[in-house]
Amino acid sequence: MRSVYLIRANDGRYKIGIAKDPKHRIRQLQTGNSDQLVLIETYQSENASRIEKALHNRYSYVRNVGEWFDLSITEEVGFISMCEDIDNAINTLKKLGNIYV
Repeated sequence: MRSVYLIRANDGRYKIGIAKDPKHRIRQLQTGNSDQLVLIETYQSENASRIEKALHNRYSYVRNVGEWFDLSITEEVGFISMCEDIDNAINTLKKLGNIYV
């Protein structure tokens, strides 16, 4: 099962991504990156890729480059809650037979 992760760079940018092993992923990202990267949160779910996509859409207005975002501290603190809300919504839609999830 994969996890959605939130990584913060020392310049204040955040990366939202998915990985089977977020700790391994941060080591990969750290290679060749002059900014110190810190794994802030992880959320494990069978819906990880859908949650990641929903978060990218949700925060598109603060997208920096690629999967990097200029999030606020409030958005950082609310990351797990947002993942849970999205995950619950996806699971509800699945239970209702929605063919698009």
